[in-house]
Amino acid sequence: MATTSGHRSKARNSDRLRDLCCDLQAQRHSRSLLKCLLFTLPGLAILAAGVLLLLRFAVTPQLKAYIEDARLTSFVPAGILSPSGSAATYNVSISVAITVRNPNGAMDIKYTKPLVAVFLFHDRRLYNVTVTGAGHRHRPLKREVHILHTGGEVPYFLDAAAVEEFTKQNATGVIKVEMRLSGQIKLGIGNIRVLELSCPLTLRRPAPPPGTDPDVVVFPEVDCIPDKPKKIVF
Repeated sequence: MATTSGHRSKARNSDRLRDLCCDLQAQRHSRSLLKCLLFTLPGLAILAAGVLLLLRFAVTPQLKAYIEDARLTSFVPAGILSPSGSAATYNVSISVAITVRNPNGAMDIKYTKPLVAVFLFHDRRLYNVTVTGAGHRHRPLKREVHILHTGGEVPYFLDAAAVEEFTKQNATGVIKVEMRLSGQIKLGIGNIRVLELSCPLTLRRPAPPPGTDPDVVVFPEVDCIPDKPKKIVF
């Protein structure tokens, strides 16, 4: 009986020693893990800050835009001629279907200022049309289609050289108009960019051959090209 009791006592002591050893090892592991975290967390924070700074300055907000269709309904002199030979007003009517795409696959683009389309002839303003208002969010990789219309009379805007150019183009039935997109956009990480795109349009007066549908007009797709801000004469 004494021998059996002695064996049990030794077993209990062995278990206690093993538990104590395990506790000491666990404490050592905990301390090592704590030390590792204390050294690692600042490094991770610095790495994250570096990545954010890299994205902040290296990633530029982008928009892609192209004209799917454009129609010239009217661009004719109206009213009394000025001393330079230009009409006091012009009747202008243009319709445009424009697609705007966010090429970023990870982040929204927010319009911090309205996206505005300005129609120009010979660097003279015809009309302004708001494409998208400030605050609108453009989702990643999404395409948005906008139908723009201008119509009505615009004040005198052509000088003598522009009048001569308009007369030449008007005689051919082909009018070259520029549409400029301007605005300001921001990515989710705070990158802000002032946007300026040029969309050159070659518009033909609607004069389809006899027997054809006047709504069937072939229009070659036009890419809008990033450009520097342009001086526009009113």
